[in-house]
Amino acid sequence: MLEILSHQYLKKFMKNQSINWGHIYSFGRIISKCIKNESTYLVNSEIFSTNDWLPPILISLFLKEENSIFVLSEKKIQFIKQYQIDLLKNLGFDFILKNDQIIFTKHRVRFITIQDLLNDLDSLNLRNHRIIYSGIENIKQDLKNHFRISLTKKDWIKNFKEFESINQKFIEIYDLFKKKFFMRKILGNSYINLNEKEISFFSNFFQENSSFSDKFFSINNALSQGWACWVELNNTDLDWDLYLQPIDELSQIKEFFSNNKFIFLSALRNDNFFQMYFKKHNLDIDLVINFKSNFEEKKISLYIPSKQLLPNNPLFTNSILDKCKKLLLFRNGVTLVLSDDIDLKTKLAIELASEYGKRVLLEKIPSRNNEILCSSFDWWIMNSYLIQIPEKIIIPLLPIPNMSEPINIITVSHNKKLSKDWFKDFLLPEARLKLERSISPLRKNSGKLIILDGRANKRSWGRLLLENIQPSKQIHYVLPFD
Repeated sequence: MLEILSHQYLKKFMKNQSINWGHIYSFGRIISKCIKNESTYLVNSEIFSTNDWLPPILISLFLKEENSIFVLSEKKIQFIKQYQIDLLKNLGFDFILKNDQIIFTKHRVRFITIQDLLNDLDSLNLRNHRIIYSGIENIKQDLKNHFRISLTKKDWIKNFKEFESINQKFIEIYDLFKKKFFMRKILGNSYINLNEKEISFFSNFFQENSSFSDKFFSINNALSQGWACWVELNNTDLDWDLYLQPIDELSQIKEFFSNNKFIFLSALRNDNFFQMYFKKHNLDIDLVINFKSNFEEKKISLYIPSKQLLPNNPLFTNSILDKCKKLLLFRNGVTLVLSDDIDLKTKLAIELASEYGKRVLLEKIPSRNNEILCSSFDWWIMNSYLIQIPEKIIIPLLPIPNMSEPINIITVSHNKKLSKDWFKDFLLPEARLKLERSISPLRKNSGKLIILDGRANKRSWGRLLLENIQPSKQIHYVLPFD
């Protein structure tokens, strides 16, 4: 009954709307079935990066007389409040909007960001609640951002007279470790990995002083659970900060996912990463559904020059610079050069700027359609919606997680201790997710993807990454290469 009724409301809604998505009615019917059932679903579609999919879900949630939570970005919540609420009231729905909640006489629909949800203990303790979770492709990064704890120098003191002696004692400990950490500093690296003796000291120290502050209390809990911890040095102020983060973020809220009914919405074409991430924690997804977006999907033109060097070759950087310069000779539109290696990214930007001047940008939004943008994968993923679709994406290095970052080193070490395949289970899935999110705009214009990392065709895992670039067509000629 819910499917029929929501379909009728959606048809009425669409009479005065210009939403150009051919699958909106099919999506509405399936979402209604998902909301009505007790199962857990994952729906994949690049349509979720737009706002066209919102009306079918809102209509079904309004019609289903059951309390529900709708997890969205702040931007989408504001869009609903500004542009959708009045249109839905015109369909005959009788509700009031208060504090981001749609309140009916028998039920309510709550809009909330993932950040606010993770901070709301009452919501995390819910059971058997219907939750629509959009933006699930960001879950790992969202959990990392939420759970990471940082302790700076100012957190070691309290600005009250009665704490003067304690402050002095804590600052002495802080300064003692500052001397030790800076003596161990490696040129070009601001991170310090803690040894077992230092971790043991901090564990005892924060346990004894957990009542000093909320931050100390949180750190004590984190260390008692075996969270990863490391130090970052500040060369300007000669200070150090302590960082803590769970090695396994999802385990921190596993019960929340197992105790409630979810419909997960991923803006990826096919979110294999989330399926694997969930399955690894013995959490079940009953059905995966894929929907085409509102654009005609085109094949990405994939080009990998022959005889590519491996990154550990001393000539690799110079080879990359030479190839990038040649590839840019015959460019059209915006060209994007992606690298998570800070030194390589900066060097490329400087070298290209020496030839192309102000048309070369380093992580800045282009204002013209003939510019060359150099950026990290993460910066591009965050800002791609603001930028014209590139005609060409050049990837000098595949986005394998950087092993100079402490959390990655600690995670790999943890996997080794558990006799797990740390490359296959940790590094490779993260690279695949980042690559997929970075190149997805090329499906709209059949743009060129050029990979200059020799591992792409000389390593079995590199070839596996290439196979996951779909739909694609391999091209064998890009001027001035053959």
